[in-house]
Amino acid sequence: MLLAIHGLGSDAGAMRAYLEGAVPAGVRVLAPDLRAHGASTLIGEPDRFALEALAAEVADELVRVGDGSPVTIVGVSLGAALAASIARSGRFPLDRVALIRPAFTTEPLPPNLAIFPLLGRLLEEHRPQRALDELHRSGAWRAIAHESLAHARGLEAQLTQPLAAERRIRLLEIPRNIAYRPGELRIPAPTVVLASPRDPVHPLHVAEAWRDELGCRMLVSPARDDGEAAMYAWFRQQLASFLVGIS
Repeated sequence: MLLAIHGLGSDAGAMRAYLEGAVPAGVRVLAPDLRAHGASTLIGEPDRFALEALAAEVADELVRVGDGSPVTIVGVSLGAALAASIARSGRFPLDRVALIRPAFTTEPLPPNLAIFPLLGRLLEEHRPQRALDELHRSGAWRAIAHESLAHARGLEAQLTQPLAAERRIRLLEIPRNIAYRPGELRIPAPTVVLASPRDPVHPLHVAEAWRDELGCRMLVSPARDDGEAAMYAWFRQQLASFLVGIS
């Protein structure tokens, strides 16, 4: 079985851009919507947005639908942090793990994630259109746009998607988590890190730190600003190669 975990403020449907055509025929895919994302109706208190709590909910769903066979995990951004947590939990036999565009680090609220609590506060204080106007005036958004307009535009959806204000707690709380402690990031299965250049929210130095901690390969995609379709095609190609032989 393949477990696919989406990123912060995204949903399970976004995983198709990475996995469509890359998963061997006959492999079952579990792609849940995380709490306060997608079709999930769960929100809850701040403690429910600790990485350990989110990972446990995903793992419980995997227990419910799994058959005990080895699990392959593909996680994007927040999903990469959850994938690492689940892989290290010892709850499942593992086949292999792909960590895409990791963003969480050894410190709470690292600089690359500081934009998310800002988005959450804007949703607390303003209606979506006014929040979007205020975002465009912020130095944080302008700094991201200076490096990558594509990624800056992608952040706008955090303010305009359905139920954005009602679910703002995810933007306020999740970035405060650490992904791992130095020297403790060990995954007992073949692992690869897939990263992108010129990505202010998922910077290469974060991916490099994950690579170094894990002692695994890291591959770098084309930049999103040079063509989103080409970037996603590259991810699908790399995952198709990495996932050969899973069942």
